[in-house]
Amino acid sequence: MLKQFEINIQKNQLFSKNDKLLVAFSGGIDSVVLSDLLHKTGYKHDLAHCNFQLRGFEANGDTEFCETFAKQHQQICHVAYFQTAEYAHQNKLSIQMAARDLRYNWFKELTETNHYDYILTAHHANDNVETLFVNLIRGTGLKGLQGIPEKQRHIVRPLLFATKEDIKYYASENNLTHREDSSNQEVKYKRNFIRHNIIPELKKLNPSLEETFSNSIRYFKQSNEIIEAFAKQKFIEICTETPQQLSISIEKILNEEQKETLLFEWLNDKGFKTQQIIQLIDALQTKQSTGKRFESESHQLTIDRSHILVQQKQEITQQEYIIKNVNDTEHLPIPLSFSEITAANFSSNKHEIIIPFNDHLFPLTLRKWKQGDKFKPLGMTGFKKLSDFFKDQKLSLFDKQNVWILTNKEHIIWIVGYRLDDRFRVNDSDSNFLKINLNQ
Repeated sequence: MLKQFEINIQKNQLFSKNDKLLVAFSGGIDSVVLSDLLHKTGYKHDLAHCNFQLRGFEANGDTEFCETFAKQHQQICHVAYFQTAEYAHQNKLSIQMAARDLRYNWFKELTETNHYDYILTAHHANDNVETLFVNLIRGTGLKGLQGIPEKQRHIVRPLLFATKEDIKYYASENNLTHREDSSNQEVKYKRNFIRHNIIPELKKLNPSLEETFSNSIRYFKQSNEIIEAFAKQKFIEICTETPQQLSISIEKILNEEQKETLLFEWLNDKGFKTQQIIQLIDALQTKQSTGKRFESESHQLTIDRSHILVQQKQEITQQEYIIKNVNDTEHLPIPLSFSEITAANFSSNKHEIIIPFNDHLFPLTLRKWKQGDKFKPLGMTGFKKLSDFFKDQKLSLFDKQNVWILTNKEHIIWIVGYRLDDRFRVNDSDSNFLKINLNQ
């Protein structure tokens, strides 16, 4: 195993003996074997141990073991104590996800402070099999069936070539002592349930399960590369994207035989799940789909007349902003400016209006539009609902959500960036004026 370990590092260019390495060290058999292999192959490294304060005396015993191990090998051992249960409660996370966040955030801090080149974890081939099953259950598509990446930016997993049995055999042959985490036996955790209940049954059918899955993972990776290249080409043909919005042509995506796969590739990283994509396609194939919405944790998707529109969710903490005078603009969500002028010249710039100015004009209110809003568009004698005005302007549902309205008491003055209300047009009798600019 020692020879395989060194060959794997060199063959895949995981790191070099000049790199400064940090090992995620629990004191368990996997991390002890990883550290021993690094010692014997001449790779200098420090240790980082997390005490999540979840297992009382047992966790403290792990910490003592790690510190003793480091002294025996003349190593630095960084130790952090986390309030994991409290963090999980505050952030509405499972204990496992909370521990993962805390662990990797701390590793990142250590890397930046101590200038480590790589963080090494002791994941092995069995972990890869378990991860594949977890992702299969979650419905992550082909991308999730690629297992754990051996090298991902500054995170390296140099033991993925080895099985758990290889690691146990190496520890036994080299008389390595280690700690046992009793929580690894608790099948209430999804990964442990797969490890103790599902994989042993599968190994009865295929004793070389880890090797079979490792080969399959290589094929999955290559297949996913083909799919990603195909999806990128189709993205150019079917989609347009700005920093604010992804737009997908409904007509073009419905003409694609692989529409489910394409939408999954484009929407999965925005949090949309497989079942939502199936529901989306079903909705697109009906005549009454316009206006239908789907939400992930981070994004919202709306079916518009001819396009699927996807935007990141934005929390609006305040819907109305009061403007007390011409200088009261610093708190506004959009860059409006006000200036008093003595002559009114016509401008075709839709981001600028000029209106009569008197002592009764302020305060003004800047707000989002509401259903039922109506105004008298400049040049028209009658009133028009804003919903009808937006339809004439061919605004998408997301565009409508981003429209701001400037009002004076109960009257609309300006659909900002679109149209002035005729009741605030300049007349020959007016002598004082206010110019309002939307600074783009």
